[in-house]
Amino acid sequence: MCDKNLHVSRASPKPASAEVIRELSKLPIFVQFVGIGKEDFPFLHKLDELPGRLIDNAGFMAVNDIDTIKDAELYDRLLNEFPQWLVKAREKSLL
Repeated sequence: MCDKNLHVSRASPKPASAEVIRELSKLPIFVQFVGIGKEDFPFLHKLDELPGRLIDNAGFMAVNDIDTIKDAELYDRLLNEFPQWLVKAREKSLL
């Protein structure tokens, strides 16, 4: 999703990104982060486990080389947390 209202400053993207994820937790929006490459992606892990949200509205998966993953595995991993989000979103009347 790309939206001018969700623009994050390059000077300090981390605090603003966390606040955007917190605000999105009040809306019917689930965010899936994908870290590609041989890194730890600590900030994406932090966003995935971010406190202060109405519901857990984010997932994270790391992939060393996306070209080596079969489509079925990729989709399973991409959608891993989505079913739990649907349940919680319905419980909070977001859907």
